[in-house]
Amino acid sequence: MAKAEPDLRLGLIILALVAAGFLALFVFGPDTGSDQAEPGPHAAAPRLLDHLTDAPSRKAVEALRAAAPATYAGLETATQRAILEGEDEAQRSRLLLEALFAQFRDQAGALKAADSADFQTIITGLASGLRALDATNSKWCDGAQIASYLTQNEDELVPSLLSEFTYGSPQYAWAMEWMATVLTVAKSAQDHPSRWARPTSRDEALLQEQGLALGSQQWALALQVAAFANAEGVSYARMQEVIEGMDVCALGLAVETVSDRLPDGVRGRIWSDLLPEIMIGNTPYVMWRVTDYFFIG
Repeated sequence: MAKAEPDLRLGLIILALVAAGFLALFVFGPDTGSDQAEPGPHAAAPRLLDHLTDAPSRKAVEALRAAAPATYAGLETATQRAILEGEDEAQRSRLLLEALFAQFRDQAGALKAADSADFQTIITGLASGLRALDATNSKWCDGAQIASYLTQNEDELVPSLLSEFTYGSPQYAWAMEWMATVLTVAKSAQDHPSRWARPTSRDEALLQEQGLALGSQQWALALQVAAFANAEGVSYARMQEVIEGMDVCALGLAVETVSDRLPDGVRGRIWSDLLPEIMIGNTPYVMWRVTDYFFIG
């Protein structure tokens, strides 16, 4: 396939790690931007939808067509080529994943202007997947599983993560549903942008207040965050050790809870500042802001 790996890698990393409350993103710096296909006429028949006919995939593709028509057109062309070359269903679904995951970076600017309620919709959608994982004691909740990914090079990492989103699996369906949500929010923000100022000191105080309140109710969670705070900047080995002891799903669900408790304006300013930087992989900025928000480091 002609498309470069970094966009797929970044998307998989976001799906795997952003739920950890941004705590593992420090190891991945910004990737180079993706080149979108030049706009062109849509294929007369939706070839991709002819071959990926499940409801979650169709929903994601329709959202992609609305939010990024040039990328959609390029995906149709690539899919037609793949069909002619005899690639199987799994290989064609990878094309879809690549196109969708590239949108993390490509739609970051639009997401900056999302509505406060739409920010929460994105976080809630992410949390719904974590809640399902938590209910089944999935390995994705185990910090040791996440830490193991940090030791892999890109050639190892992409196949191992991609294998978790095989076509037809529950996690693939969830990824399609969540990406449809992200793209629908991006399209809404393109059409009706919200203008957010930078977070204020009062916003940070309210965020810290909610975080402390949750920590007082969930001591194990508070201790995990404190351990990460004390390890940040000490050494790579110490970071890995702390991540191994984390409950990734609990951390991700805590992000949802804290976000939901914030006033609309505070939530809008916080996520407008943070979410686009997470999507493009601006790790130094994300870690600096999260540290600043929670007085950690």
